[in-house]
Amino acid sequence: MTFDDRSEVQLATLHPDVAKVARAFLGAAKGIAAKVGCDVRVISGTRSYMEQDALYAKGRTTAGKKVTNAPAGFSNHNFGLAWDIGIFRGKEYCGEHPLYRELGILGRSLGLEWGGDWKFVDEPHYQLRPSWAKSMSEREMLTILRTRVSKKIDVLS
Repeated sequence: MTFDDRSEVQLATLHPDVAKVARAFLGAAKGIAAKVGCDVRVISGTRSYMEQDALYAKGRTTAGKKVTNAPAGFSNHNFGLAWDIGIFRGKEYCGEHPLYRELGILGRSLGLEWGGDWKFVDEPHYQLRPSWAKSMSEREMLTILRTRVSKKIDVLS
């Protein structure tokens, strides 16, 4: 199944195994959203460290509200393991919508971690935790992810 252009571009940035899960999630999410006249799109996938630092600066050193607590190297987006969705009614982006919670349940059922479960709530966010990191804290996992990338070791294997 292929999706809208923006979703396809963002899905292509993810680790191939993560992209498969994200595609399954998106297909199911679109079906749920269509029942209430909405659409779901992937609006962010893998980010460079520069992109992550620019988002981290929002609400800190640049204008706007805080959108992340993760500087570069401390976000699963930097490793191809995370993506963000947007809910749309026609062309209108819905930053807040009850569907985010419903889709969070869907994500959990597929074995994903959902940002809506965090202290810093991030309902559009989903990520796939590597199996080798299941018993680790987020901090420990991210340290190993940075090392794996620097040594060119696959982040999931």
